[in-house]
Amino acid sequence: MFRTLGVNNETLTATLESAVYMSKVVIYGHNLSPAGTINVALLLNGEAVAETGFKGVAELIPLGRFRVGIDPWGGHDLSGLSTVSFEANFTPEVANGYRITIKDPTNENGYLEIGRVFSGVPWSPPESMGVSFGVSMKTKTATRKERTEGGSLIAIGKGSWREVSLSFDHLEDNEFENFVKEMNKTDDTTEVYISVYPDKGGVIEAIHSFVAMRQDGYDHTHDRARNRKVPLTYVEV
Repeated sequence: MFRTLGVNNETLTATLESAVYMSKVVIYGHNLSPAGTINVALLLNGEAVAETGFKGVAELIPLGRFRVGIDPWGGHDLSGLSTVSFEANFTPEVANGYRITIKDPTNENGYLEIGRVFSGVPWSPPESMGVSFGVSMKTKTATRKERTEGGSLIAIGKGSWREVSLSFDHLEDNEFENFVKEMNKTDDTTEVYISVYPDKGGVIEAIHSFVAMRQDGYDHTHDRARNRKVPLTYVEV
């Protein structure tokens, strides 16, 4: 967790133990306003090898939905969602660090906050082998409801989290091998960033993108020649 004492421009620099391939940096759980901007640079021994330039954290509004005087120009306010993220994408580069610069001088909170930062090279199967229809998304809650002796309904406890179940139904042998390698890098206690609908944009992408742990292990079914089905469930941390 990173939180400033004000809304002045802030720069965060991270140094890794060794150089790795990197193509994505995710800034997760930030409180930046739709007017906020972020610049992310990949570093190799302190020198920038790739840089996004300052990008707005707001999502694009589909044509015809812009509301004059309400929406920022060209942006869609996702601040009403429980957790939002900003993704910086690059062509794969060898890097051993990254630098994040934040600008949001009109932030109404009076401070800037980032929950977590993830970096690396994500795994995603080819579009033809991507997530099948039937994605199940549940918002679960820790609230328990009970009746009092007088008959009133009361709620005990707070807190909610997301749980998404999906399936890759068309993984060919070579991509299944890649999948197994990726799964072996983590276990069901590892926190990872998942995005079920990358590049979709807007609320659909936002609500299906979060930090999660894999529910239990994983299994696969060899349902036809050179094809495997792999169901997965991830639970928000």
